[in-house]
Amino acid sequence: MWILWVCCTILLVIAVALMVRPLFRSLSESELAESQKQADQRKALNIELFEQKKEQIKQDYDNALLDDEAKVQAINEIEHSLIKDAENSQNSPLIQLSNKNAKVLSLVFILFIPVFSMAVYAFIMPQNFEQVVLGTPGKPAHQGQGQQQAPDIGEMITSLESKLKKDPVNVQGWNMLGRSYMVMKRYADAVNAYEKTIELNKTAQEQIPDLEINYVEALMQTGEKESYVKSANVLTALLAADPDNGDALWFKGFIDYEMGNKASTVEHWTHLLTLLPPVGEQVDIVNTYLQRVVVELNETLPADQQIVVKSPEKQQPQAVKATGPAPGQQMTGSKDEQVFIANMVARVEQKVKDNPQDIESWKKLAKSYDVLGRTNDSANAYAKAVAIDNTDVNLLINYSNTVIKSGEMNQLNNARIVFAQLLDENSQNLDALFISGDLANAAGDIDDAKLFWGNLLPLLTKDSPAYQNVENNLQSLQ
Repeated sequence: MWILWVCCTILLVIAVALMVRPLFRSLSESELAESQKQADQRKALNIELFEQKKEQIKQDYDNALLDDEAKVQAINEIEHSLIKDAENSQNSPLIQLSNKNAKVLSLVFILFIPVFSMAVYAFIMPQNFEQVVLGTPGKPAHQGQGQQQAPDIGEMITSLESKLKKDPVNVQGWNMLGRSYMVMKRYADAVNAYEKTIELNKTAQEQIPDLEINYVEALMQTGEKESYVKSANVLTALLAADPDNGDALWFKGFIDYEMGNKASTVEHWTHLLTLLPPVGEQVDIVNTYLQRVVVELNETLPADQQIVVKSPEKQQPQAVKATGPAPGQQMTGSKDEQVFIANMVARVEQKVKDNPQDIESWKKLAKSYDVLGRTNDSANAYAKAVAIDNTDVNLLINYSNTVIKSGEMNQLNNARIVFAQLLDENSQNLDALFISGDLANAAGDIDDAKLFWGNLLPLLTKDSPAYQNVENNLQSLQ
């Protein structure tokens, strides 16, 4: 035990010496001036950040992400933060202590630190002797830390639900709750929230963009036949008010297809084609789905009644291969969201432009580009998503597969750098080793492919399917 006390005493002396020494340091005029300059720069930076945050709040308010109360509260918070930082910055420049003050502070440190240390030691010693002195493992300090740091969207929704209980006629609040439920894939709850929004808005008459369309999308995501009937009624009303409503024509086509009315689907999508530019992603995908429905419909019609739908004049068929889900697949339970791609691409592009950290939108955009045959753009979108989260295995696989499919050397090199960084963090990352080998092989770098797969093989269970797969890959390189 005496060794412990000697070590504690030595550490105590070192700690006091390190704290006291700076008190007697003489500061030059240039150091003091530099300190003041840094304080001024910090103040200017705070003001600049304040303006940027204020502009972001305004954009969120304009996009109906914040109501009036939330907007005022957010502005008050950043103003309070700016004032607080400004007050702190007044004391931030270095000051030169006199010898007298330095001696007084030194004496305080010399007396306070030993007394405080002994008090803490006396307090924790009886309960935690083995953990503190003998080093017995206790509960890891970081356990559960990730869950605490991760943003809890559920708590945000709970807070909004509580707010709406106190203010049940808040139209914008119900609309925001519906959008939140959609993010959480709670589609039935989203339907209820949107129905409440629509009901209240009959009186409030507030401007809520795409409210009915968002409601229809939530209904369709539930996959229930009753929801199709409700969706059809809403869309019929929208088209009665505006026959050229592109979103309503698009969704009504899917609803009619699901309900067996393919002729109506052809009618709506043919009309939609006349409203779209002759060249672009939307016209490509609408025409692709339309041609499929026409083929199915003609199979049931006599030869003299069969329908012929011409492709737009400037169409590029090679970029519109029949990939992705067939019409109605989304509504029968598929996890892919590409059934809505024609209307979604432009929206998602705007989303990632407004919020570059929205990883789900980057994933969705990458899938959309892939369906449209824009493989290079798809690879770039996946790269953006991987830069935000490189722990999602499915995302990493989709990224590498798209890069390999693109055949672009720049894409391959960029992807290899990404996975090299993952291996720098963990040289035994099985997924990164396998994908790195795949990418090296696609780039024609056989030596690197052998190296990665050779390093991976001993980490796998022998005779397992994964082991045999990697072994076959290595043999193919001989």
